Amino acid sequence: MAKSRFWFQAHWLVGITVGVLLAIMGFTGAMMSFQDPILAALNADTRTVAVKAERLTMPALLDRTQAEAQRMGARVRTVTVPGEADGAVRVLFLSGPGEIVRYLNPYTGDWLAGGARGEKFFELIEEVHRGLITDRLAGEYVGRRVVDIAAICLIAMVATGLYLRWPRRTTNWRAWFVIDRKLRGRGFLYSLHAVIGTYVLPLLLLSALTGLYFAYGWYGDILERLAGVPPVAEENMKGKLLVAPDIAKVWASFEQATASESHGQIAVRFPKEDEEPLRIQYLMADAPHVTAFNTVKIDPTNSQVLSHERYAQKQTGARLLASMLSIHKGAYFGVVGSLLLMLSSLALPLFMITGWMMYLDRRRVEERARKRQAESAATA
Repeated sequence: MAKSRFWFQAHWLVGITVGVLLAIMGFTGAMMSFQDPILAALNADTRTVAVKAERLTMPALLDRTQAEAQRMGARVRTVTVPGEADGAVRVLFLSGPGEIVRYLNPYTGDWLAGGARGEKFFELIEEVHRGLITDRLAGEYVGRRVVDIAAICLIAMVATGLYLRWPRRTTNWRAWFVIDRKLRGRGFLYSLHAVIGTYVLPLLLLSALTGLYFAYGWYGDILERLAGVPPVAEENMKGKLLVAPDIAKVWASFEQATASESHGQIAVRFPKEDEEPLRIQYLMADAPHVTAFNTVKIDPTNSQVLSHERYAQKQTGARLLASMLSIHKGAYFGVVGSLLLMLSSLALPLFMITGWMMYLDRRRVEERARKRQAESAATA
C-alpha cells in the first residue's frame, strides 16, 4: 500500500509540474504530423510546373542557385530536386540568422513567385515544440534542455501510470480497454485517463525515446554503437576550411559513384562551417519508403568522395536510425502511422486536463473532510 502511494505521489507530482509543458509539446507535435502534405496543398500552384522535354542539368541548376545567392547576399544551404517530373526545385538560402525558401523551375531555370506559404507558421510551431521559443529569449538551447527533461519525465509518467492502473485481474480486458461510462465525477475521469493512456502508451514511449535521440549526443552514440553505425566521414575533414565547392567536379564525382543507379529525389546540402562535408542524399527510383535515403559525402576542397552509404546495405538498426525523424513523426509507417502519432500527441493535453480535474476534486474532498473533522471536534 505504501509503495502504491509513493508511485501515486510521484505520478501526481510530475503531472502537475510538467503536465502543461507536455501538453504544449503534444499539441505542437500533433500540428506538425501532416506538415508536409499541408504545405504541399497550400502551395500546389507554385510547387507544380509544366513538364517539358528535359530538365536542366544538375550543375546548371546548382549554378543558378549560387548566382541567385550572390545577388541576395545569402548562401545556399540545400537544393532539393523532387522525383516527380512536375515538381519545382526547393532551395533553402541562409541569410544572416534566418532562412529563405524559394522555388525554381527545373526546365526553364526561372525563379517562381511564392511557394513558401505556411512555412513561417510551421517554423514557429517547431520552435515551440523543440525549445518553447525561449532559445530566442534566454540563449541558445536553454529551452531545448527544458523540453528534453520533459521528454524524460514523460517516460517516467508512462511507467508510473502503467503501474498505478494495473488492474487486480489482468485478464479482465474491459478494465484495460473500455471506459466505464456508468461512473461519475472523479471515477469517470480516472477511467477516461487510464483507458486512453493504455491505448497510447506505446506511442508515447516511441515519441519520447525517438525525441531523445536528437536531444542528447550520448544517447545517440549509444544507439549508433548498438546499431553498428560506422564513424562519420567528417573525421576525414579535420582541419579543412570552408571553401566554395567546384560544382562541376562535385557532380562528376557523384555521378561516378552512382553510375549504375536510377535516382528519384535528390537533395544537395552545402557545408556552412569548417570541417563539414558536402552531402548529397538521393532516393532510388524504387525506394521502399520516403526516408530510404542513400548518402554520398564529398570533400568540397577537392571534390573527392569521402563515403557512400547505401540504405539497402545498412543493417536494420542503422536503417531505423537513418529514419529516426520520420519515425518520431510517424511518417515512417505511412499515413496511418502519422495519424496514430498525432492522436497520441493530442492525448497529452487530455491527460493534463483530466489529471488536474482529478487533483482539484481530490483537494475539495479532502478540504470537506477536514472541515467535518474540525466541526466534530468542536461539538465533542
